Amino acid sequence: LKSNSSRPARSVRGAHAPAGRPAGMYARNPLIKVVSLIPVFAVVGLFCFEWYVYNVVFVLSQMETWVGSSLYINLARTSMFNALWLLAAWSYARSSLTDPGLVPDEWLNFVREMDTLGQERSSSHHGWHTRGATLCNHCQHKRPERAHHCSICGRCVMRMDHHCPWIGNCVGFKNHKYFILMTFYGMLACGCFVLTAVPQVKGLLFGTVRTRQVLGYGASARELMMFSLAAVLAASFSLALGALFISHCWLLMTNLTSIEVGYFGRNPYSLGIRENAQQVMGRFDVSWLLPIPSSQPLSDGLAFPSKDMGSTSSRPADEETCPIGRRVDAHDDV
Repeated sequence: LKSNSSRPARSVRGAHAPAGRPAGMYARNPLIKVVSLIPVFAVVGLFCFEWYVYNVVFVLSQMETWVGSSLYINLARTSMFNALWLLAAWSYARSSLTDPGLVPDEWLNFVREMDTLGQERSSSHHGWHTRGATLCNHCQHKRPERAHHCSICGRCVMRMDHHCPWIGNCVGFKNHKYFILMTFYGMLACGCFVLTAVPQVKGLLFGTVRTRQVLGYGASARELMMFSLAAVLAASFSLALGALFISHCWLLMTNLTSIEVGYFGRNPYSLGIRENAQQVMGRFDVSWLLPIPSSQPLSDGLAFPSKDMGSTSSRPADEETCPIGRRVDAHDDV
């Protein structure tokens, strides 16, 4: 979005949805908000079920056998599972409850002001847009580059990837990092469940004479059924989340979204693996591993560096062509 006015450039790095919007379930339709809670409650129930079976059914039944050096090994395994489970649950909560990147009202008000100055705007079409704002064909509002309209939420989302019913939210610029971490830690937590209980899982699968004793001599049939179900679910979700994590790592490294994969032509936003990843995750530091906002974000979701505009390292942010929104090169100081 280029402006011929003398108004100085402004950054909305800290822009957020206006007060009054819900903490999660960002759909406009109240019915969709309610329906979106169903799969979310199912996933929360699954988290709780896996934690209960591992810690109460499995660990407590095995503690009497933890003697000598095995005590420290089993304590380490249990601590590892619970740490990974906590990180996965934390990442899930952040991806579900965080604003996915709704277009800020400040930006919408500014482009309306530009309209009064005769600012041109282009209509939306299936393909790359690197020249500024386009008009959404659904909500009839302008939206920044790489933003897309979610038909379920009824809103435009900055750098939208997809709508995920399992988190009851869109995956967009502001929560894509949390979604990736959720798949990563979820995969590891499920894998840890299965790997640390291999002898017990083998006993249940192969049906040896000690099948009822694999969880301890006091295990009931109900506990055996719960453990079997939890182990199968953990193995299945470990594979599913692993595949999802790998696919989103590829999207991260190529600077694509699931929507943009279907675009034809050269990707103008691909600037190299490191630069691509940092546009979503922020400058590389320890915050990459935690579901917290990046300590050094390189974009506000309204504008992105591209090959078409060349490197941004030779000019300050105030000289960018987008009056609201900031493009920051990965090698510049923030």
